Amino acid sequence: MKVSRSGVVYALSAVVILLAGCQSKSSTESTPAVNTVAQANEAATRRMMEGIQNGDTTVVDSLVAESFVEHQTMPGLAPDRAGLKAFITQWHAAFPDLQMKVNNMTADSSYVWVYSTMSGTMKGPLMGMKPTGKSFQIDAFDLIRIENAKCVEHWGAMNDAAMMTQLGLGAPPAGGKKRS
Repeated sequence: MKVSRSGVVYALSAVVILLAGCQSKSSTESTPAVNTVAQANEAATRRMMEGIQNGDTTVVDSLVAESFVEHQTMPGLAPDRAGLKAFITQWHAAFPDLQMKVNNMTADSSYVWVYSTMSGTMKGPLMGMKPTGKSFQIDAFDLIRIENAKCVEHWGAMNDAAMMTQLGLGAPPAGGKKRS
């Protein structure tokens, strides 16, 4: 049996239309409301990042739930709001020029995903380490869970080893030269 090119195009068009129809939203979904919540979650995350960058711990009071859980803990800091405030204070003292550039941010009604680049110069002590006067720049990934317009959980990942090496506080990568 020989199939014509127009027959294949017609069949594929029918499949696309059929699939598009199967993906229609139910009448109970509210896309504009979800988008509004997602946009509000992104805006709150940006305000939080600005607060961290500027050493402003009051953002914790307005944007973080009492039940907050930090999953990316630093040594000696509690995984709660008090620990987050201490983190902001310590990081701003160590890196007064801290910059957090958002490379990509995506949100829905419950989560915000952030890919950012952090940089700064170590001008103050951090976790018992003396300031080096050296700068770092690393990428970071964060996932924030939000309920009732408040951050309730945070997970994050960044290259701590690269940061310490750039600051002159860690060993160079295996087989590599120590950076100056």
